[in-house]
Amino acid sequence: MSENTNNTSSPSHIVWFAPDRENAPWTRIGAQWPTKNGKSFRQVLTVVPSAPGRIFVCRNQPKAGAAA
Repeated sequence: MSENTNNTSSPSHIVWFAPDRENAPWTRIGAQWPTKNGKSFRQVLTVVPSAPGRIFVCRNQPKAGAAA
């Protein structure tokens, strides 16, 4: 892989896994950043789910007062 995966900026989106069980908590499994050309995203997963479920990509909403 030629791109640097050590990111210093906050990700634009967070990747979540939602198991196919009622009331199961979502688990953060990664993040993604837009590429330089703005036409696609670079995604880094820290966990790959092995259970049945769905993957959601949601806009990152940094907490109030967090450094940008």
